[in-house]
Order: sequence, then C-alpha cells, then structure tokens
Amino acid sequence: MTLVDAGALARTYNHPSKDPVAAVELYREAAKKPENWGSQRVASAINSDQSNEFEGISRSEVRAWVDRDSKPDAARAVDEARDLGWTADEWTDTVRALAELVIGVYAFGSINKRDYLPSWSPDNDANERAIEEALDRVGVSSQHVERGHEAQGDEIKPSCDGTLLGRALVVAGAHVGDKNADSVRGLPDWIVDAPRVLQMDLALLFVRGRGSQHRGKATRQIQADRPRQYFADVAQLIETVTGKAATVSDAGVTVSADAVRELGLA
Repeated sequence: MTLVDAGALARTYNHPSKDPVAAVELYREAAKKPENWGSQRVASAINSDQSNEFEGISRSEVRAWVDRDSKPDAARAVDEARDLGWTADEWTDTVRALAELVIGVYAFGSINKRDYLPSWSPDNDANERAIEEALDRVGVSSQHVERGHEAQGDEIKPSCDGTLLGRALVVAGAHVGDKNADSVRGLPDWIVDAPRVLQMDLALLFVRGRGSQHRGKATRQIQADRPRQYFADVAQLIETVTGKAATVSDAGVTVSADAVRELGLA
C-alpha cells in the first residue's frame, strides 16, 4: 500500500505547458545527458532517443534545467518525499506516522487550501504528543503556534517542509480546505488495510479528539458537520479494533461504554 504516490504528489504542482508528471520525466531525461552539453544538444538528443516517449522537445523546455541548473518544483518534491521515506510501498514507521497525521487532520486539524500548510489543534495531552511524535517520525519536527483568542487552542505545525507535507497528506487522503457535510465524504480506503496496531492508534485519535463525555457515563459521542458515510467509516474503525459497538446516526457516532473501555479510555 502506497499512501503517497509520486505521480499524484507531482500533480499537486502546476507546470506552464505540461502535465507535471511529464515535466518530471522530461527533467529526468535531461539530467541523464553529460553535464557539459548545452540545452540545444540535450533537446536534440532527447528527441532522437527512441527509448523515451518524448518528441518535438524544444530547447526552451529544458534550458532552465540544463543551462541554469534549476529543477522543477514537482521533481524536487518527489525527490524529497522519497528521501524522507514518504513514498514507501509498505507500512514503515514513517508511513504509519503519515497515516496518523492524515487522520489527525480529519479529527482536529486542517490543511490550508491556498498553500497546503497543515495544522492540528488537539485538546488533550495524549493527542498532542501523538501529533508531535508523528511529525518527528516523518522528518519535519513540530512547532507550537499560540493563537490570540482564548477560545482557540494552540496549533501544532511542522517546523519545516510544511507545504510539502501538506501536499503529501492530501495525496494520502487528507481533506484540504473547510470540512463540512458537503465537502467531506468519508475516510481514506487504506484504513481497512492498515495494521491493527495502527488502526487502534487512529481510533484513539478520533475518540480522544472528538468524543464528548457526559457525567456518570462511559459512552462518548462523536458529532460534527459531516455526512453519514463519514460517521459510518469512523464507527467501522472503532468496531474493528474494539470488537464492541459504535452506533451510527445522521448526527454522529455513539461509542459504547464497552468500546471506550477496550480503547483504554475508561
């Protein structure tokens, strides 16, 4: 299972004349040529090379990469994501941390639609530690941002590579922009294939972060402006890891006392 597909990550960027994936591939072709070749010679060599799918490439299309030693933003992003281990096709510790950050966005976070910068606002110490540790594990570390209004909790943001991380999380299934019943559909499909230990961590993020408690009761209520399918996905995750009931309604999810106890929260 690959959470962050390199091609999909490339397509979160814009290119003036090509599909971003094609631009990355063209850059790779140009980079194979000898360093002392100029852009005209590189373009001609690419056009005459039968082993690639490019034809009619002009000098101007490769000039910046060859003559000015620049690199497309999409190629830089794909290379950095690969080096950080984000594009691995197995459930490494890094990929599991990405999964936790994705679910953290659904539970108590957001990704800015304008610049892809992610942030999380957990309201308890356990979820705060979980997000901080996940950011460390994906290689960007964390910073706390105080917000001016007392009604708003502090935010946790990446210390570096925030926009790149946000793009990767969106590719992995995180929602970008405002979250409401019209914009959110459900949770990412990969959750059902995730290791059971990871599923437990994801369920804990939801119940700790969104489950409201009532005096004298162990049950918890998860409510938000979301569609029923979203609540069904959350309930399925909780029932999968606890073996106990989580009841779905149009208003949210009621997590049974037995399920809460199985999660170690009561």
